[in-house]
Amino acid sequence: MAVRAATQSQVASRRGRVRVPAMVASLVSTTARGTLVGRERLFGPRERVKITHMDMKDLGERVAKARDLAGQSQVALGDSVGLDRSAISRLEQGERKLSVPELVRIAQALGRPLSFFVSDPVPAVVNRRRDSEHAHDTNGLLDEELRSFSSDLHGLLRIGVLSGIDRDAISFRVPHTHEEAEQSATRVRSQAGLTIEPIEDLGRFCESLGLVTYSASLTELGPDGGCVEVGEDGSQLGAAVINGDSRPGRRRMTLAHELGHWLTGDAYDHESSRDSERMLSSFAIHLLAPRNGISRVWNEHSNWTTRDRAIAVSSGFRLSWSAAVLQLCNLGYITHDERVLLSQDVPTIGEFARLELATTRAIADDLASPYLSPGSVARMLEAYAVGDLTAPRTLELLRGTLRAGDLPPTEPSRPEDLRHVFAGHGA
Repeated sequence: MAVRAATQSQVASRRGRVRVPAMVASLVSTTARGTLVGRERLFGPRERVKITHMDMKDLGERVAKARDLAGQSQVALGDSVGLDRSAISRLEQGERKLSVPELVRIAQALGRPLSFFVSDPVPAVVNRRRDSEHAHDTNGLLDEELRSFSSDLHGLLRIGVLSGIDRDAISFRVPHTHEEAEQSATRVRSQAGLTIEPIEDLGRFCESLGLVTYSASLTELGPDGGCVEVGEDGSQLGAAVINGDSRPGRRRMTLAHELGHWLTGDAYDHESSRDSERMLSSFAIHLLAPRNGISRVWNEHSNWTTRDRAIAVSSGFRLSWSAAVLQLCNLGYITHDERVLLSQDVPTIGEFARLELATTRAIADDLASPYLSPGSVARMLEAYAVGDLTAPRTLELLRGTLRAGDLPPTEPSRPEDLRHVFAGHGA
């Protein structure tokens, strides 16, 4: 299918190459303990840096884009890295060579990983449900976060820090009806061992199905999110970036929607129709709030008002207010007119508290920026602890979820790990 062809040719076939300018190749060296960039060791011994050609114009354009996304002027960036404005200008126009130490300083000043500047791009394929309303610069920020995150995941797959799954074994076609969407959601919940209960940890749930999530800061009114696929057939991961600045309920709906894209294999589908998007949104709401689960909550509070019962559903399944009343209408618990009236009056925190229910404030941290799937975080920290990833690279991969002082202690070398060093020396 077209999706798979795009995946293989545009991402997986690259085998995780890291591009740096050939003109500074002499400043990059590989040692027994990792890769040195200037005097700083940034890559662990299992990360191979492949030097390929990258022209100055391409690199300059990436620096300019990173500076624009960071909201910095050429003067401000130059002051941060010890260059004057004219040097930054010539660099961005592809008229000035750039040394690796300078690139490292620029990356740090702009808050970008080195992979932003030197890795091969992935297709700019994202699912933005807010584009028509807010077509602004944050869409470009989402594209870059998605490109950088998927590039990192592909590299971690390549060196064995992360393991992919056979997505085809759990995939399903894009639903054509709401009934099919509900059936797909029920099947996915069953595969994960769930029946009608709420999904408490949605990030971990998605990760168990091969979708790794990063919640980025994309502004409250920015794009919702998107996903791409990395890896090869039989060993794949989905890379999802969602807007960690949006409301908690919307973050959960976005991630459930991206899970639908991942499981249907259309993360690369530029031509995804409105019907497909609507069906995947239907899948998402049935995944988060299954029919029988809502029925149980609704019936448990039969003596409450319609509004209070709807608040109980919103709280119990961690749904946005609009999603909760929409699902109640879809399932026949409230009428269309009741849905319209309820939607216009969002509950206050005090209403949740009066009913002794979890409030939106209580779940405000759910998938908030910065967030990274917990299993992937654990694998990265394990790789750091045994010396396969350096501290700078680990912190870069963790994307602000941990600080340097939070890293675990590294494990001392065992005799068996050093045996190959003494081979042939009579030891």
